[in-house]
Amino acid sequence: MLEKLAAAWAVPDIQKRLIFVLKAFLVYVIASHIPMAGINHDAVNKLVSQGLLNAYDVFSGGALKRVSIIGLSLMPYINASIVMQLLTVAIPQLQALSKEGESGRKQINKITRYASIGLGFVQAAGLYNMFASGGAIPKGIFPMLMMMVVMTSGTMFLLWMGEQLTEKGIGNGTSLIIFVGIMISIPNQIIMTFKLVQEGAVSIFGVLGMAILFLASIVGVIYMTQGTRRIPVLNMRKVTAGGKMTASGQSYLPLKVNTAGVIPIIFAMSIQLFPQTFQQFFPRESGPFGQFLYDATMWLNPGSGNIVASLIFAALVMFFTYFYTAVQYDTNDIADNLKKYGSLIPGVKPGKPTAEYLDTVLTRITLAGAVFLATISLMQYWAPIWTGTGIKGLSMIGGTSLLIVVGVALETMTAIEAQMAMRNYEGFIKTRPSDSDNMMRGRMR
Repeated sequence: MLEKLAAAWAVPDIQKRLIFVLKAFLVYVIASHIPMAGINHDAVNKLVSQGLLNAYDVFSGGALKRVSIIGLSLMPYINASIVMQLLTVAIPQLQALSKEGESGRKQINKITRYASIGLGFVQAAGLYNMFASGGAIPKGIFPMLMMMVVMTSGTMFLLWMGEQLTEKGIGNGTSLIIFVGIMISIPNQIIMTFKLVQEGAVSIFGVLGMAILFLASIVGVIYMTQGTRRIPVLNMRKVTAGGKMTASGQSYLPLKVNTAGVIPIIFAMSIQLFPQTFQQFFPRESGPFGQFLYDATMWLNPGSGNIVASLIFAALVMFFTYFYTAVQYDTNDIADNLKKYGSLIPGVKPGKPTAEYLDTVLTRITLAGAVFLATISLMQYWAPIWTGTGIKGLSMIGGTSLLIVVGVALETMTAIEAQMAMRNYEGFIKTRPSDSDNMMRGRMR
């Protein structure tokens, strides 16, 4: 990887793109340290340390804990994108729009951006209520409007910067912003761990155990992210003599083991945070409903050390893995397309048998992906218990953060390789003059 980066840096155009990415990262870091006015940061730290907002704070690199102008990060856009993906399957009009090509995708992206603005206002208003109830921000209409406008504007600024990164940088700009938001929180986690070791609160062997789990998690994520089941497909063509079908070539239909990515964990975390959010308005002492929210919070919190809660959370992740995979892959549609273009899977009849075969294969490989996602999502809760460290701040040990970081790193390296291949191809073309050019030069001589 380092050799590829060094080779890419030697190409002036790619170097320019990489520098633009680094400048955008610097802008993000600076913006994450610009706080809003009138905030009691001690009260905010207390609220975030209770775990209610810690999951969202991970995506912003600590910007939410600092109540920065980009405290919401890209969470409204992520939520809007997930909702739009689900609605595209459920609503025929949106499904037809998605099949119209580039114009349809632009229209869906436009709707997603407007939805991001609405969700940004809603989430900022929810944060204001939590902060105001905890004494972190003054109560009143003006402070609430200020937080809603400033944080939503910060989210849209990051979305614009992500589009600039996609155009002028390398890779997906939105993914890179989420990537840097997670990465800038790692130094603080490492410093916190060293302080605990110096104070004697954590043993060095426990930290080594956490490091081993971290490296093992990275290896597992890489294998599962790149793991693909390749289904052989024969591409047929018609031969007029005899009216028979002969194979014109063989290709593969790739089915990823982890098709859903991090979406199932995000869904499960949303359900996990749902009772915690309402518990801020209905505490345990408020009555039966408050007690119910308290019990639901405990049963959905794997960090409490409750095995049943961990099993419930794992079941949610596995359920959403199958659900989202079914949304992404329509086996009937794939089978119809194969039949339409005269392709078939060896040993499987076209049409409905092909759809059933693909559904069986997808169900089996998705089971491995679902079990892996459930395991990796629980690592961040159980790793401190297994190693005896009790360090719950290391969010990179498993969970959504590690999946995003490794996935974006692999995606960016693939984009760099594509840029290098394109430059090499262009260089090859430039160094190989055409025959007409050689003839012209000969005549000029």
